Amino acid sequence: MAKQPSTSPFKVMEEEAYHAFLEWPVWLVLREKELAAYLAADRPQADPRAASDTRGPAQSDSEK
Repeated sequence: MAKQPSTSPFKVMEEEAYHAFLEWPVWLVLREKELAAYLAADRPQADPRAASDTRGPAQSDSEK
């Protein structure tokens, strides 16, 4: 007969901690992406005139 696995509360807690430790880097990456999306949605859009103007101040001075 196969031996029954120990189901003590400490063994269960140890297994949960082990899996949480392994999953932590994945959770951090997902959380970082979620935060970046949240901040991008909250950020006001750039001025369309400033985005379409590709000339820098040095170029506009030399054209005069």
